[in-house]
Amino acid sequence: MTCQHNIIFDPIAFKGGSKIATAEALSLCEPSKVHFTVITCDREFWQQSALAKVHRVNIVKLPAIPWLREQVHGPLFWLNQVYFTLMLLGCALLFGRPHRLIGASGPGVDMPVYLLTWVLKCSVIQLIHGNVACSRSIGWCLTRAERVFYLASTKQSLLDSLARYYQHKSNSEDSEAQAKSELGKPHFERFVNGITDENWPSLSHSEEPRCLWAASLLRWKGLERFITALRLVHRHQPIYSTICYIKPKQIKLGVSNAPVDIPLTDWYHDPYNFDQLRSHCSIFVSTSDNEPFGLSILEALAAGMCVVIPNDNSYWDQQLTHGVDCIKYQTGDEASLANALLLLQQNPLTLASIRAQSLLRAEHYHAADRYREIIAAVSTPQWIKNADLSNADGVKKGL
Repeated sequence: MTCQHNIIFDPIAFKGGSKIATAEALSLCEPSKVHFTVITCDREFWQQSALAKVHRVNIVKLPAIPWLREQVHGPLFWLNQVYFTLMLLGCALLFGRPHRLIGASGPGVDMPVYLLTWVLKCSVIQLIHGNVACSRSIGWCLTRAERVFYLASTKQSLLDSLARYYQHKSNSEDSEAQAKSELGKPHFERFVNGITDENWPSLSHSEEPRCLWAASLLRWKGLERFITALRLVHRHQPIYSTICYIKPKQIKLGVSNAPVDIPLTDWYHDPYNFDQLRSHCSIFVSTSDNEPFGLSILEALAAGMCVVIPNDNSYWDQQLTHGVDCIKYQTGDEASLANALLLLQQNPLTLASIRAQSLLRAEHYHAADRYREIIAAVSTPQWIKNADLSNADGVKKGL
C-alpha cells in the first residue's frame, strides 16, 4: 500500500493549544502508512513536536511578508493568499505531490490549501479548533473539503459561514436550511481533544495551594483578570502563583503586558520545563473568554490539579460540576474569582477531594480514542475513503 503523503499548512507564527492538539493527533498515525511535510511560520515548534518524535517529517520555514500577512480583507489579503499558495506549490514540487493537504488552523487562515487544489487536484482535510468568521469565502472552503473535523463549540459559526456562502451563491431564502444540510453530511464530524500517553502530564505533587495560569498573552485569555484577582486575594492572605505565558507574534489582536509585579508570583516565558513547573502547582486557573475547548484545562485535570473555570457555558463549564471536579466563578468577575481562590486556600479537604476527581475525569480523554477518526482520515487511501463516505451517506439518507 502506498505511503500517504500529507502536507500540513501552518501559517500561525506562535504556539497554541490548537497547534499542540494537531501535532498530537497526527503523531498517532502509523509511520508506515503516512508521512508529512509541514510548511510553517513556526519551524521551532514542529521540530520539537510530538509529530516529529514519531514520524519522518519535512519541515519547511514559510517566509511570511509582515506587512502583507496583517491584511484581513480586501485585495492585499488575497494577494497574501496567492503568495502562500505559490509557496505551497513550490514545496509540493520539491517534496512530491501530496495525497492530501491538511489545514490545521481554520479555513479562513488555511485558504491557500483550497486555492492549491485548483492546481494539484488533491483533497483537503480541515481541522477546526475555534470559531470561524462569518464569510462566504470560508463557507466556500467548507464545501470544498474532503473531511472537516470541528469542535462542537464551533458549530454555529460554521453554519453562519455556510449560510452566507449559499445566500450569495443562489440568492435564496433557504440558505440556513442549505447550511444545516451541508453540515449534516458524513464528511463533517465533531471531535474532542485528548492527550497522548507519551505526553500525559506529570502528577501534581504540591500539597499546598499554589495557582498556575498558563496561556498566550492574547487579551481574550484574560491575564489581567487573574492579576486583579490575585491582588484582591493578597488583601486577605498570601497566595503563591506561577504564570507561564507565550508572546503572540505577527498578529494585530490585543495583547496583555507581562511580566508585572505581583507578590509571591513567578513568571516564565514559554518555559522548556513547563510540565515540571505544573507539577509544583495544585490549582489551575482559566480566565479565557468562551474557550472553544481548553486543552490546558484538560492537561491540568490529567495532572490531578483543581481547575478553576468561568461559568460561561463553554465546553468545560458544561462537562464539569462545581464543588465536585472543579470550582467555578462568575465569568468576567475578578471578585468572584478571588473568592474561589480563597475558598480553596482555606479549605484543604475540598481542594484534595476535587483533585482526586480531576484524575478520574481525565481518564476519558486519551488521544488514541478521541482522535481515532482523524487518524483514519489522514491514513486511509483515497479510493477506500470515497467508498466509505458514499456508503455512509447512503445509510444516512435511508434512515
